Amino acid sequence: MELSTARRSGDQPRPELGKKTVGNALVVHLAEGMTGEAQALALGVAEDTEHDLVVVDLPVDSPISMWESVAKALPRRRRGVRLVIGGRSRETTALAGQWLAERLNRPVLAPDGSVIPSAGGALFVHSGRGSGWVRFRPGRPPAWEAKRFPRPAWDSGITAELTSTSSRGVAEPLPGGLWVRPVGFDAPQRHHRRALIAGMPAQHDTMTIVLGCPGCPPLTLDDAARLWVRLPEQVRAKARFVQYGPMSVPAESTLGQALADLLGKPVAFYAGVPVGSPQRPTLQTVLFDGTLGWRPFAGELGYQPRESAEAPAPVPELLAHRPPMHGLEEVAPSVYWYAPDAVIEVVQSGLLVRPPQDGPNTVAVRGAALDAAVHNLTFDAVDPQSAPRMRLLAEDLLGRLDEQTRRLSRVLPAAALLAERARPQVTTRALAEIEAGNPARPAARQAGGESPAQPAPYRPATPVAAYQPAAPSALGIASPADVPGAAAVPMRRVAPADLGDAGPAAPPREAPSAVPPAPVGMPTAAATGISTVSEPAPPAEIPTVSAAGPAAPESTVDSSLARRLNPGAGVPPASMDAPGTITSARPPTPAASEPAAGSPPVASESAPEAEAEPAKVPAQLSFQTTPGAEATALLPKRGVDKERQWLRKSLGAEYGLMSNSVARVLSEHPGFQGVLSTSSSAEVLTDAVAVQLYLSLKGASIDAGLRGGVNGPHVPVARCVVSGLSRLPSHRGTATFATELPATAWPLLDGRKVLTEWGFLNALTKPSSAVDGDTDVLVWSITGRRTKLLEPAEGGVANRVLFVPGTSFKVLVARQPAEGARGMVLLRELTASEIDESGRVAGDRASLDELAMNSLRRTLENWAEAGEELARTVMDKQAAERFGALPGLA
Repeated sequence: MELSTARRSGDQPRPELGKKTVGNALVVHLAEGMTGEAQALALGVAEDTEHDLVVVDLPVDSPISMWESVAKALPRRRRGVRLVIGGRSRETTALAGQWLAERLNRPVLAPDGSVIPSAGGALFVHSGRGSGWVRFRPGRPPAWEAKRFPRPAWDSGITAELTSTSSRGVAEPLPGGLWVRPVGFDAPQRHHRRALIAGMPAQHDTMTIVLGCPGCPPLTLDDAARLWVRLPEQVRAKARFVQYGPMSVPAESTLGQALADLLGKPVAFYAGVPVGSPQRPTLQTVLFDGTLGWRPFAGELGYQPRESAEAPAPVPELLAHRPPMHGLEEVAPSVYWYAPDAVIEVVQSGLLVRPPQDGPNTVAVRGAALDAAVHNLTFDAVDPQSAPRMRLLAEDLLGRLDEQTRRLSRVLPAAALLAERARPQVTTRALAEIEAGNPARPAARQAGGESPAQPAPYRPATPVAAYQPAAPSALGIASPADVPGAAAVPMRRVAPADLGDAGPAAPPREAPSAVPPAPVGMPTAAATGISTVSEPAPPAEIPTVSAAGPAAPESTVDSSLARRLNPGAGVPPASMDAPGTITSARPPTPAASEPAAGSPPVASESAPEAEAEPAKVPAQLSFQTTPGAEATALLPKRGVDKERQWLRKSLGAEYGLMSNSVARVLSEHPGFQGVLSTSSSAEVLTDAVAVQLYLSLKGASIDAGLRGGVNGPHVPVARCVVSGLSRLPSHRGTATFATELPATAWPLLDGRKVLTEWGFLNALTKPSSAVDGDTDVLVWSITGRRTKLLEPAEGGVANRVLFVPGTSFKVLVARQPAEGARGMVLLRELTASEIDESGRVAGDRASLDELAMNSLRRTLENWAEAGEELARTVMDKQAAERFGALPGLA
């Protein structure tokens, strides 16, 4: 997008310039004010963590002397500058970028092409081959940097250029990936290009490959295959296809299966177009005209190639999905407990309500493809007597779905869905030709063997020319026009046919066994703190409980939470070897391998009662040792789903109370509005509960266990806290606290310049008189998280900043307290790029040290001028004791 530079005709540009920080950018403009488009761009652009983002909003006819004023207006720093210059040619922008790089003696990134804002605050530069962000450096030739900002991991090579896939197809770069489309047809493609740029975000690791264009001729599988084989292996591993328009595929096959068979390798498809945030995009189905439909529960589908041409197509694997609703327990992959005699399974076509054991049509329903226009809520019963019960539960589930999904849903038996898919589907074009008196053309096309498939086709019994998603009104449900904010769904005619017997079942697959939870009153491992030491139970089952003692009452579980989080409460540190087992602890090792994939243990309730003591600075300090993988709060590669499940079970009734309170807080915050209705809502809620639990007085003992490098129940809680902190706002700048260090600490600081903290480091955004100590510690923060949103009512600290375990800090200044002078420790948080795999710190970052030192000095000067007013922070005495632990020391 080029910034508008229109001014009033009588105005003349003035040499004086103004500057103002708007959102994440600094806008340099004429003294009379900035344009509305420059302001909108600055407000919506994403944060640049490595450069100063500057929007230059000047008239096109500005004199050359203006650029000297621009250079003087920019802040004096050593890091690079990212320029967005409006209304200039590519040549002028290149000259301005090189001139500013020489003038400022700093790297300058400038766009070589049109700057197009896209989803998630990204800036996409595209004006033909070679366009993109160009890096200008003093005394060196310009170098192409990237096509997209923020730059995804896959942004280079073929993903940055327009690439021919056939005589009729081309792969066009988009902010979120590539679009394989037909050549020509500019008029219909213009609208869809704008929609894909504005709605589909650029995910950092996953590239989206969009296939086809609505309203254009279908492309062949060769177009997708030729692009796929040219992509680097690391890009293919995480790339996802999404069908956006018609594609020619063999009859009796889906696009995903046909492409996997052609390539001879597994491929993955999104069930819809990803839209929204780059970090947590949501999926919406694509109708045949390109408008978006409902949010599918099945997120990603994996297709395996057939073993032979005659072999039946395997059922697609469900790689990712969203839960049917909040609070349901997942008893098997994509299977959720709903009633003592029923579970809910997420399938391609929607949701399936069935008994805990597979029903007669369950395997076939798993193979039924998704309909982009309609959510099919099916039910399957073991016998006719239980069918009314399954229908009742399905209708109850329908009433609990979100409003838009409910309006686009229908409830029907599994046999009826299979029968509907088994009969031929007549397309809109075929009906039009029949009505025109030429019925031979559709029949001839059906006999051709190849058919342009539309998104999410039905699987008919005979080849058809094209597949069109059904209109909701034809299926007896409300039209999207009645749904607020829903896109209109084009209508089609449906061939009349009676429901008959179900067609041939899809190829069977092994169904995961789903065991419903224990009946009410049956003690569980989470409630008793006792677990068997026999063979580990499979993840899909509820761990059994030994009979060694009665179950503890729920109130006992809640009141003993602090004791169970304390690894020194009389229980040996436990390892996380297998779900539902407790074994003796292994000594911590310095290896940083991935933790074992078992559920965290629960300490025995027979342990003596112990009050949670906050960590205090001992008289004799030493460096913290690197904990073993099983005792660290670093997030494992497998994710933290098992830790979340353990936390919910361990808290029992207290989790329900805390989650209700936290959900209200998150729903009122703009950054979390809408999150609680997404597939990750249960994860977000559990992590937020863990953060609030840590911030409360009950979580004071967690840091002691982490710094000691021992395994125990504090580890899974800490991992959930780390995951929850990643969603809170970051704090860039100075964080501080006061401490009192023994004499033995100062030689340690003089001898080591890098400190790594394995617990959570608590700091404040400004000094507080409630935190005692003769030494002030100031930290230049990069990734510290502000916790105000989730601070508890009791023991909360409004201006707290938390650094996650494993954060490293560089010692810039260490000055001991003297008579009449306080001690001073100045630290700079190290970025991940400064530390290599062996733990060595880069020695060429003196500019960052200087930048941090200048920032900390200015902060001290400002605090000195503010005086006593600055230190008026209300803080509970017990909460104040959590501040004062110097990072890296134990």
